[in-house]
Formats: sequence, structure tokens, C-alpha cells
Amino acid sequence: MDTLLKSDFAFWAASRFARDSVMRTIAATPPADFKKASPEEQARVLEVLRHIEPTSAREKGLRSDSAIAPSVPRYALEQITVPTLVIAAEDDLFGTFKGGRYAAEHIPGARFVGYTTGGHLLVGHGDDVRRELAEFLKEHAATKASQH
Repeated sequence: MDTLLKSDFAFWAASRFARDSVMRTIAATPPADFKKASPEEQARVLEVLRHIEPTSAREKGLRSDSAIAPSVPRYALEQITVPTLVIAAEDDLFGTFKGGRYAAEHIPGARFVGYTTGGHLLVGHGDDVRRELAEFLKEHAATKASQH
């Protein structure tokens, strides 16, 4: 992974010729999820990977995130007062599912949407995620409008 983050060329080459490795290490998504997805969904995922470039400009931030994430103290989730939607997949290789479900259980009024597969990029659920987001935004826009 070090070389992939330091070298824009290495990332570009790996994302084309060693895609399974990039899916696993950078996208935190099981390669099988990507391979089973529709061509449209695969195109969406590849577009996300293209937006990671240039990796050299993101290297320090990615390393910082990796170093800090394990030691972040627990937030006072019960004090969050904004509408919250949490979406995660159980096979996310970054392990966000349990934390996402936990957060949604402790944030008042939060909604959790969980998928069995899809990895960190929620592969195969693009349409479902867009639908969930649209419904969430409509619901909370209507609530906010009725408060004024």
C-alpha cells in the first residue's frame, strides 16, 4: 500500500492491472462484490477510484487518518441533535459496520441501513443508497419546513 499511495503511476497501474488488490486495500471492498455488480455499478466504483488520483497529494492525509482512527475517543453521540442516516456494509474491510450501527443506536432518532455485502463503497447498492438518501432528505426537508 505504501507504494500505491506515494506514486501516482503505481496507483494508476494497480487500479488497472491489479484491481483486486486495490479493491481490497484502498477501496476496502471484497473483489467478489465488485465482480458480481452490474456494469453500471462497476463503472461507478471505477469512477470513485479515479477520483482518488492523484494519490501523492492525499498520502499524508490518508496516513494521518489511519494513525488517528484507532485512538479517537468516544463522541457524546446522545447529544447529537441533527437528523442522522448511517449506511454501511457488513463486509466493509475498514470495519465500519459495527461502529455505524452503534452510532445509529445512540444518536437520537438516527436511522441505520445495513447491507450484508458491498464493502466500503457499497458496491451493488448504488441505486438503493441514492433512494435512501433522497427519502431521508425529503423527510427532513419536510419536517424542517413544517417547523417554520
